[in-house]
Amino acid sequence: MKNRGKVSREQLRMGNNKNKKDHRNNHRHVYKKKKLPCRKGKRQSETGRAESEVNIEGCRIINMDRLQEYTHNLTEHSRTCKGSITLIGENRDGLASVLTSQCSDCNHKIILKTSKKVKGPNNYSRWECNLAAVWGQMVTGGGHRKLEETMSIVGVPVMTKTSFVSTERDIGEWWEQELRKSMEEAGKEERALAMNRGDYHEGVPAITVIVDGGWSKRSHWHSYNANSGVGIIIGKETSKLLFLGVRNKYCSSCARNIPVDKH
Repeated sequence: MKNRGKVSREQLRMGNNKNKKDHRNNHRHVYKKKKLPCRKGKRQSETGRAESEVNIEGCRIINMDRLQEYTHNLTEHSRTCKGSITLIGENRDGLASVLTSQCSDCNHKIILKTSKKVKGPNNYSRWECNLAAVWGQMVTGGGHRKLEETMSIVGVPVMTKTSFVSTERDIGEWWEQELRKSMEEAGKEERALAMNRGDYHEGVPAITVIVDGGWSKRSHWHSYNANSGVGIIIGKETSKLLFLGVRNKYCSSCARNIPVDKH
């Protein structure tokens, strides 16, 4: 009778192993029953279709013609469908954005382009708002940093510095082409006026021009002369620019002792 309550070590070891096995099985069972969460950035719509969640913050610059076109498309869609329109995505390029909305009932998508695209003389295509922003910084002596600081106060995201420099280069080429075209037209106009007056020199139409030039000098009683200067020629009759030249006394190749024939 005394040995009935005693348990051997082997029985204890077998009992502990059994408890551990049952514990692991319970955990497996709970894990199988656990419902896996949806992927991040996805949500289930009322109709059961998966839609992307977007978290758009801040402000955007929107062209009013584009906004009017977008509202017209919304009105036309609401006549045939009673679903609600939800903003599901944004593809941003600098100050411009392409916003995508989707109907919760029929999954019809409506696109809103916040800006128009402009083609330059080199057939490149850029957003109008990005061109205007970079153009404004170029004529006021600013840059990407100044644009970024100004627009951050308003809450409008801007383009990257690489995109800013690329747009700045395109605008510079555009200005140069338009300037050359304008000077050529002004020269033809001065030539035609000289021919009408009968002003010739050795059989060539002679025109009267005004020449001027200059270079930068620092103010506040500091002696300073810039290494670069500019010269211009203006037609007397039309008062239009005929020539614009920039010259620099400093040569980076000469500073590095590179021979002149290898410049």
